[in-house]
Amino acid sequence: MHLEKRQGRTGTSFRVRITAQGFPLISKTFPTKTEALRWGKRMEADLISGRLGTPQAHHHTVADAINRFLEEQPPGFGRWLYEAKTAAMLKWWREHFGGLKLAEIKPTTIVQGRDLLRRNPSPPKRKGGIRRPRSAATVNRYVSALSSVFQACLELWGWMEGNPCRGLRRLPEHNQRTRFLEPDEQERLLKECEADQNLRDVVLLALWTGARRGEICGMRWRFVDLKNGLATFPDTKNGETRAIPLCREAEDLLRRRFRERTLGKQDFVFPAEKSDGPIDVGHRFRRFCKKAGVEKFRFHDLRHSAASALARAGVSERKMQEVLGHKTVAMTKRYSHLRPSDLRDAVAVLGEATRNTG
Repeated sequence: MHLEKRQGRTGTSFRVRITAQGFPLISKTFPTKTEALRWGKRMEADLISGRLGTPQAHHHTVADAINRFLEEQPPGFGRWLYEAKTAAMLKWWREHFGGLKLAEIKPTTIVQGRDLLRRNPSPPKRKGGIRRPRSAATVNRYVSALSSVFQACLELWGWMEGNPCRGLRRLPEHNQRTRFLEPDEQERLLKECEADQNLRDVVLLALWTGARRGEICGMRWRFVDLKNGLATFPDTKNGETRAIPLCREAEDLLRRRFRERTLGKQDFVFPAEKSDGPIDVGHRFRRFCKKAGVEKFRFHDLRHSAASALARAGVSERKMQEVLGHKTVAMTKRYSHLRPSDLRDAVAVLGEATRNTG
């Protein structure tokens, strides 16, 4: 630490200069010597303890980190962020906070960004569309996106000593949907889908496996074991490979499609009709739901329908978690209210315990 006494037009001041190998020069001016010494000693202690971060954190900006993250796409650090739809989240952080040094990023900085996201509506999805406020779930995903970048800075590149996003509590989300098909809705939807065999098969497999839309549409024959009745979904949304047994109806459907498949259409179980690659059922599914009078229903809700069927059948939460590929059992618990209660059998034990007394 170097203390310099300076004489200026406004009087005497004291400038503190602190240098450390790898770190940029740190300096600040104070009106009194006591304040200058106190600040200097505190800064030196912070340097020694690592509270000021690594030297790299003072040389690299948030924009540097985001650019490297998107360029290298490190495995295990948020594969979902490389999709065009979600990459916009990192671009938002780069636009609003990209000029800050990594050493300047504190939890309070993340909170400021989070508040900014909540105050400002999202861009319209199409030209002339409506700008809607971002939900708490969306804001949480923005923070998760930045957290993935900071975690890569910490674990892979040594640019940070800690992840400032990790200590923040997530905003409470009250938009968890448990919409599922009622019996009459399911009958009407499948009846309408008879006009589109590919869509009907996709919908049926969603109901019979609980798999996500991307998992079903992207199914490849190399991962379908009809001999043992097993379907494998590699590299799922959670970044893990999941294998589930097929019910008899699903096996029959896939055997039929295997017999009727068109050679040369790559390896997809559901190849696109007019182009290469897998089928895309997003628009047609919404159109057929409208024809069937099934309102406010998304394709992902077929997954909820499968989960609700498992719950009603009394399947344990652990087995449901394995079939659905949930990361935590907390995601599966939302269907617990549908499961037949076994509490009556449990409390019956208490009655038996006193039956032979008195």
